[in-house]
Amino acid sequence: MANSTTSDSDPQDFLTFTAKLVKAAQKDASVPLESHFSAIESYLHYHILNTSSADNHAAATQLQDWIISVISPTDIFAEENPYGTVKDGAQEPSASLVACLASFTDAEDPWTGGKEARGLAKGMLSIYLKDLEEEGKAREFEKLIVELLREHVKPLFVRSKSPILTDAGRKALSPLPDGNKITDMDSSNKPWKFHSPHIVTVFRWVLAHMTSTLVSAHWPLVIPPILTILDDVSIAYKIRGCQLLQLLLDVAPASLLERSGLGEVFHDTLIPYLLYLPSLTPEEESLPLLDATYDTLIALTLARYPTSESGAKKIKALDAIFRYGILKGHAHAGENVRIAKLLMEKSSDLVGTMGIYCVRHLKDLLPMVSATLTAPFALAYPPLLTAALGLLRAVIAKAWPRVGYHRGEILEGLLVCWCRTADDDEPSDGVLKVRADIEEVARTIVRIIGDDEDGRSDLRMLKDHDSRLQAILAV
Repeated sequence: MANSTTSDSDPQDFLTFTAKLVKAAQKDASVPLESHFSAIESYLHYHILNTSSADNHAAATQLQDWIISVISPTDIFAEENPYGTVKDGAQEPSASLVACLASFTDAEDPWTGGKEARGLAKGMLSIYLKDLEEEGKAREFEKLIVELLREHVKPLFVRSKSPILTDAGRKALSPLPDGNKITDMDSSNKPWKFHSPHIVTVFRWVLAHMTSTLVSAHWPLVIPPILTILDDVSIAYKIRGCQLLQLLLDVAPASLLERSGLGEVFHDTLIPYLLYLPSLTPEEESLPLLDATYDTLIALTLARYPTSESGAKKIKALDAIFRYGILKGHAHAGENVRIAKLLMEKSSDLVGTMGIYCVRHLKDLLPMVSATLTAPFALAYPPLLTAALGLLRAVIAKAWPRVGYHRGEILEGLLVCWCRTADDDEPSDGVLKVRADIEEVARTIVRIIGDDEDGRSDLRMLKDHDSRLQAILAV
């Protein structure tokens, strides 16, 4: 390729150089792509183009299209996509370029290849978006987003659309039975999964840059892919679906969620995922799925019922999450301490969201916390105790008027755990943190008991019975 370069900066030389390079690369696949890229970089470095002729523009477009085609994750990680989005060569180059760059914006994707590629892709996209913003081209940006949805995303999901959706992206009142049931291994009906897996990342980038107005205007283009990804049998895609839904909830109007009936659809889709527990579901898959599902369900509930007038419906939905997810999950988690820890943390989130209405669940929450703190081998995994004490702090903060009534059960767990940590001659950092948390919670309970004579009498009796309790039950 060095012979193709000249000492001039003539656009015709650039056009000829580009045409020869692309033709050679397409003809001879044995030459590493790195060699072609190095030749391009060297040429552009030493031959700066100062003109804007038609030949120069044509060469740049040709070069851009070739680079997009060779670095696209589609060609590297999957088979050829049977649903081509380019029609008669009329595809807008800018949309193809943005889709290509957006494919490399998620560090978790195997084709991203590290932080450097992701940083370059995000940097180029930021420059592109900044230029549009500075030049006041909001309409062009909207057209780009719609084109990405219509020409890149939609064709790949059209055959796997959920039968519960209408063409307008609303809940079907009488869903027809799906006569052609799509199996998970049916690659012809799931090109987004088997042929073009990068499109999920592109769709995520699009959602992250959509406004409430854009979402409302193009609702039928946004909803089917999210529901399809959520419904997929793969747990990895269920997690991605939760992430996509949270991006949508950040901008989707609450009235549209309820008016379309999709708030209920998403809720019913997510609820069963709360029971993807070991041993039926491997722990390494269960943990991230539960984490994403609880966060998404809470966000969905808050998005569906944002006003005080809908407060009763919000509490009812949160009650369902607690009963179906936390209580059943805790009963089935068995001795899995990591699952139990996550359930404690999500219980804290639910208590914080419910506020004083969490009192209806104290009869289930407090025994769960007390059993965890008094377990014989609890100190073997201090993070679980830290999570349990975090839940206890949340309960005290939101339901403090009832703490005095339940002080017996609360103090039982706290004091038994405290005594065990006090007997540890060589406490680890985790155990020391547990001790500090117990002291903090105990001081709060003492302040809440205040001048209640029965409560103060109980505290004095406990201190007199065991000298190890003097430090945390000062009345």
